[in-house]
Amino acid sequence: MNKLFFLLLAGCLLTTAPVWAAEGDWDRARNAHERGDYAAEVATVRPLAEKGVPFAQFNLGVLYDQGKGVPQDNALAMQWYRKAAEQGLPQAQVNLGIMYEEGQGVPPDYAQAYFWYALADAQGDSQAPQAKQDVAKKMTPAQLEEVERRVKEFKAAHPFRIPPQPAPQSDTPHGGNN
Repeated sequence: MNKLFFLLLAGCLLTTAPVWAAEGDWDRARNAHERGDYAAEVATVRPLAEKGVPFAQFNLGVLYDQGKGVPQDNALAMQWYRKAAEQGLPQAQVNLGIMYEEGQGVPPDYAQAYFWYALADAQGDSQAPQAKQDVAKKMTPAQLEEVERRVKEFKAAHPFRIPPQPAPQSDTPHGGNN
């Protein structure tokens, strides 16, 4: 898994304007990101994240993960990723899976990694199937059976409320769910 790929996705997400956030906020965040003013990006994204906007929560998680505009803090990165992941944002689910798989901020937990990859896979994330397959090789059949049961229960109890990711702008090299 190339974590850098997923972390760079945050910048790509800033190039889209989610319909549930004020467009001006995303423009300010994107502009701050592009000029490397991560403190300004944090100042713009944090209030949206605290209001429960999944893309903002994901972006704040990435900023904590990378230590940009805030001190690097895996625990806070995981908290923000989890908030977005629990709302169904596949990018956050994948990043949370990576952190569990690689033991960043927590001891490695392959079952937790598989759980988050499986949720992202169920939503069609293109990177999740391979990630799920790779981590499954590190697990016992009993562990896989148990985590598949947990995934099924979670999906039944938590219908994802966020709309599909906005379409990428045509002039953007990346967009959304690569």
